[in-house]
Amino acid sequence: MGELILVRHGETEWSRARRHTGLTDVPLTARGEEQARALRPALKERRVVRTLVSPAERARRTAELA
Repeated sequence: MGELILVRHGETEWSRARRHTGLTDVPLTARGEEQARALRPALKERRVVRTLVSPAERARRTAELA
């Protein structure tokens, strides 16, 4: 059986301030981009068949960098 991998987007200015982002499209911070890149080694070890991503910029960018 396959596995489901859930990944949360990297840091944004709002998440750093502990603000609820909701539908507001806030970009990743530099640290958020680093967090996304840090996922690469773990994801390379997996056979990813399908990726589903929110249309929010922070989620799309996290997926691109990971």
